[in-house]
Amino acid sequence: MITIFLIALALSLDSFAVSTSVSLKHGKHKIEKYLLLALVFALFQALMPLLGYFLGFGLKTFISNIDHWIAFGLLAGVGVEFIINSFSGEAKELKKINLRTIIILALATSIDALVVGVTFAFININLWLAIGIIGLVTFLVSSFGCFCGAKFCHLKSQKIEIFGGFILIMIGLKILLTHLFF
Repeated sequence: MITIFLIALALSLDSFAVSTSVSLKHGKHKIEKYLLLALVFALFQALMPLLGYFLGFGLKTFISNIDHWIAFGLLAGVGVEFIINSFSGEAKELKKINLRTIIILALATSIDALVVGVTFAFININLWLAIGIIGLVTFLVSSFGCFCGAKFCHLKSQKIEIFGGFILIMIGLKILLTHLFF
């Protein structure tokens, strides 16, 4: 049980950072928007291990060879979009985050969970308990990230948008470098 919780916590840390970054950029949306973000992140984090479990060992080598590149590309792309939007000259009103962006971010932060799911296929683990814990922990951690970012969103400025984009790019770079060098 402790191992599953630690796995869930480790998987949810990227979701925390991205949730914080998104809520920094997008300000104080209604709580429903941030609950949606946390729910989508939790669903992806919980479903990816399930998918990985059923894909099995044959795909492990392929996925583990490219997962870091996919995550880096998705996170860096959204981060660059944040930065470009900060220079767009729009009024101080920030664009609202849409479901498409939430899904891309959820996918990017959950690819490593797919590989974890592949390893679940080869160990004695209660899969449904693990998926439930991963989903719950990710939901709570992502919600907390949104809360943290929303606390500082009153500083709405170009610098906050650039900072949020930079955070996303750095998370993607961390994932990439961790897989390439460690």
